[in-house]
Parts: sequence; C-alpha cells; structure tokens
Amino acid sequence: MKKLKKIFKKNLLESIFTKIKKPLTKFFLWAQFRIDTTKYFIDKPKFDYQPILLAGITDAEIRGEATKQRWQTIKKNLSVNHKTMKDIGSCAGFFCISASEELNMQTWGIDNNNLFLRLARYGVPKKLSGKCNFIKLLIDKNTINYLPATDITLCLAIWHHWVFHYGLTDATYILKKLWDSTKFTMFFESGEEEIKKEFNMPFNDKKAKDWLFNYLNEVLDNAKIVPIGEFDAGNYAHYKIKNIKRTVFKISRK
Repeated sequence: MKKLKKIFKKNLLESIFTKIKKPLTKFFLWAQFRIDTTKYFIDKPKFDYQPILLAGITDAEIRGEATKQRWQTIKKNLSVNHKTMKDIGSCAGFFCISASEELNMQTWGIDNNNLFLRLARYGVPKKLSGKCNFIKLLIDKNTINYLPATDITLCLAIWHHWVFHYGLTDATYILKKLWDSTKFTMFFESGEEEIKKEFNMPFNDKKAKDWLFNYLNEVLDNAKIVPIGEFDAGNYAHYKIKNIKRTVFKISRK
C-alpha cells in the first residue's frame, strides 16, 4: 500500500510539473525580458538601438528610426530569388525578424552579446520558430569560416569594431571571407567621421564614405559597389560630431 501511495505521489507531481512547465518557462522569459529592458521592472520596456516589435518596443531612441529606414531601403533591393540571409552583429534581431516575417526568408543573426541574443530570441514570433535563428559567436579571423553561406549578408555597423579590435589587415580578411560566403548581395555600413578618432579608423584626410567606396572596390573580388542611401548614425551622447549620416553600400556579384 505504501509503495502504491509513493508511485501515485510521484506520478501526481510529474503530472503537475508537466502542466506548469511551459507557462513557468514563459513567465521566466517574460521576467528576464523585464529585467533587461526596464529600470524598475514595472515601468515601460525600453531598448535604445533597435525596435522589438513583438515586445511592444516600437521606437528606439538612439537608432530606431534609422534601423527602420535602412530595412525599407534594403528590402527594396531584395527579390524573390533571395531565400537566405545572415546578419553579422544582429543586435536585437530587427533585420532578421523582418526578413523572415515579411519576405519568408530563412535568417541567421550572429552576435556575441548575451543581452542582445536574449532580446532577439524573445522578439521572434512563434510562427517564425525555426525560420529565424540567433547564434552566439564572436567573429574573428579564426571563426569567420563557421558562418553559413547565404544569398544575402548584412554587415551593418560592425566592420569598424573589427578594425578597432583586430586592425585593418584582419578586418579586411574577415570582410573578404564574409563576401566569399555571400551568394548574391552584401549590404555594408561602417561608422564614419563620428568614430574616426575613437576607433582609429584609416580614413586619413578623405571623406569616410569616399574612402570606404574605394576600399570596398579594392578588396572585394567580382563585386559591384553601389551606395543606396545615407542614414542617421545615431544619437550617441559621447559623439563630438553630431548629425552624421552613414552610407549603406549594396555589394553585388558582377
């Protein structure tokens, strides 16, 4: 009799836990999101760089509007032949989520920041499960070959970090390998005059967008480089140069 009671108790606990496991997980994810995006937990969620639409963050103070504008411009340069996309330095996942939701693309966001990855994964609609994915990876000259080959690659506001951390030679090597893993088109953007001194950029006395245009033409094989728009660099308080716009380049196979 005692043995039967023990078995019954065990089965009952397993049944209860099975029923509450999913809602409990959902609650903990929600709580973590509140911790990540609020100051007092009960205040309105906020993220400064990219919108997180599913979570109700439609504006982002630093670069939210520029993020939306860049996506609309990039979207106009995509076609039904483009089925896959990767975003290097994907932050909160806005571009990947948008591409999967609006264009039915298989997407991979690559980032090394745990906070950004949590926010990106939290912001993926359930219907995009398996369609929109986020991977933790620090990109350097040793890991660049781990990236999936895709039709489209986004390299937005990340290259200047490679220059700062690894130097121009390694940053160029990484960029060339990234281009090798791109079947059709890569969209490229870098910080410009506003981060020249802070990131030790190699622009010399040339205007940044002109230097970048020449650089891309020089280092990328079989590439046609076209500027497709200029977008606000972001409202960063420490920028000494204000109201700067960054150029987005479309790099296509010839």
